[in-house]
Amino acid sequence: MFKKIKLLILAAFFSTLIPSLSLQASETDHFHYDLQVELFPEEHKLKGKARITMPETEHKTRFFLAPTVRVDQVSLEGREIEHSFSNGILEVILPQETDDAQATLHISYQARFDNEAPHRPMHTEDPTHGVSAVIKKEGTFLSGRSGWYPDQGHGAATWRLSITAPPGYLAVTAGSLAGHATTPEYSLSVWIVNQPLPSLTVSAGPYEVSSDLERDIPVYAYFYPESRDLARDYIQAARRHLDFYQDLLGPYPFEKFAVVENFFPTGYGFPSWTLLGSAVIRLPFIMETSLPHEIAHSWWGNGVRVDYSQGNWSEAITTYVADYLLQERSSEEAARDYRLRTLRGYSSLVTAEKDFPLSGFISRHNPESQAIGYGKGAMVFHMLRRKVGDEIFWDALRLMIRENMFQEAGWDDFEETFSDLADKDLRTFFEQWVQKPGGPLLALHDVQLTGRENDWTVKGKIIQEEPYFDIRLHIHLETEGQPKKVELNLDGSEKSFELKTASRPLRLRADPDAHVFRRLHPGEIPATVERIRGSESLIAVAASSLSQKEARAAQVLLQALNRENIPLISEEDTTEKKLQNRDVLFLGLPRDYADPLFDQTDGTELWSSLGFTDGGQLSSPDSALFAAVNPPGDPETTWAYFVSSSPEAARDAARRIPHYGRYSYLLFAGGEVRIRETRDPEQLPLEHVFVN
Repeated sequence: MFKKIKLLILAAFFSTLIPSLSLQASETDHFHYDLQVELFPEEHKLKGKARITMPETEHKTRFFLAPTVRVDQVSLEGREIEHSFSNGILEVILPQETDDAQATLHISYQARFDNEAPHRPMHTEDPTHGVSAVIKKEGTFLSGRSGWYPDQGHGAATWRLSITAPPGYLAVTAGSLAGHATTPEYSLSVWIVNQPLPSLTVSAGPYEVSSDLERDIPVYAYFYPESRDLARDYIQAARRHLDFYQDLLGPYPFEKFAVVENFFPTGYGFPSWTLLGSAVIRLPFIMETSLPHEIAHSWWGNGVRVDYSQGNWSEAITTYVADYLLQERSSEEAARDYRLRTLRGYSSLVTAEKDFPLSGFISRHNPESQAIGYGKGAMVFHMLRRKVGDEIFWDALRLMIRENMFQEAGWDDFEETFSDLADKDLRTFFEQWVQKPGGPLLALHDVQLTGRENDWTVKGKIIQEEPYFDIRLHIHLETEGQPKKVELNLDGSEKSFELKTASRPLRLRADPDAHVFRRLHPGEIPATVERIRGSESLIAVAASSLSQKEARAAQVLLQALNRENIPLISEEDTTEKKLQNRDVLFLGLPRDYADPLFDQTDGTELWSSLGFTDGGQLSSPDSALFAAVNPPGDPETTWAYFVSSSPEAARDAARRIPHYGRYSYLLFAGGEVRIRETRDPEQLPLEHVFVN
């Protein structure tokens, strides 16, 4: 089933194969590209020849190319034609007789692409890391909108791509693999894309190619030689996830699926392939997290495409059917934990000033936008599922796919499809959760217990702060016997409830399983990395015990959290007044402000693993600690401590900490995270415990 693709040594292979692969310039309503590209990795350069068949033409036709491109020649039917190229716009003047007719244009060009590709990026909010096109010996990445080919900029196109590169340097893109060949002088990769796509992205490098070709959907792994040991596991995992999503959502819409290794950290999902960074693919959880997420994008985003005028819904539904659903399949507890983490992440990061509606989400560019577009969006689909029921929910998603495959769809299409299948008007639901920012802020109020022995009554109110949302909320009463449940509809400032039970009440909770998207009160959110990352009042304090070398290493954490511009003061200049009502990140162990750390970690697994020297450093070598706590009596404020045993350990841990946003305590040793814990919140406004 699993095998490595044998690279053909005979150059004659492509001399016979290539002509048979050319698509006929038939009467179509889309462009067709025949691209022949030669890569020169040592020079960061490419040379290209584009044969573009246009279904109809205008006297002036424009293409986008990167501003650094040099256009060598533009011709029509063998004769050069007038053109101009400036600021990335190639304007071609076509003869009058070609107006409205099909025509085939030839463009020869060359370009240098040398974006700096980070191996250990500091900021993780921008998934592109600022890289749109790069050609290097270690690898090539050419994004579809970088201008590496003459882009007509509107509509979709079909493609035939032939890439020549140094021996062993292979290319991968969308569509079907026509073949790879290598000789002592060069390698050649040919791909055919018959399904029109809005753009074409390419990755290339010194890949070893492995495959599973036994079934209808070929599955490939394009990995560097150092990662060859991972290929089998990734192919098997991809096959398993493809089977799952075909059962859930319907037939896979593309010709193949490929997992491709990138030489800098990425997590991209393209039509029929995903591009994962070398550092990413070795993380043990990626095959069960990022990989299914990118595969699910085959249906959502790459299959059914996004009408961005209504906002980007694809990350929300993909997060729900991948990241969340995998937790739900694991256990109810794991699913509840995921929903609660989503609420905490949103409430920690998204202030009222930074909030915006789902209809305004286009792409992730910072933690706040991710918390809205991915997190809140996934919760909206969860609430929609509970509103219409499982059968209608999954049927509606499959219908969305069947009716909109390879077409643009917006939130309006989801509203129409779900309303039709559920036979109810869901306009209010979508207006509230998609067009309106924020979420409800709720609390239990005036809870009273009366009665005795076998006749108990619990009364109370659910109160909501403005702006008001229309929600359905479960009230759960735990007793010494059978629990009692009631569902409330809350659409204003408050709603009263009453529960009667024959057993003594123990605890009352509203929305105990976190099924409703809401903004949490500060006291409900444990002190975590995210609380520091999203703080509006953060300052940093450099401990007096910190050497200059250690201080520089500790400040890497500020860069990693994208908070390097916050005030930084020394411990000697610090007073209690300066820290009042401020979130604080202590760099090093402070002499006068460490009591909250010691008090709140005492008795935890973290505490038993720690040991501090008299100088305020960790006694164990190659270790680093991040701990977030609340100062005494102030659950709305977070104090965090970053302490290390060496500058090297500090720099290594600092780069990792932003990836563990939901945790309060992190202990790193030997380059690995050894302990990760989350503190329980200090206040629970939706919980009331009855005193015996």
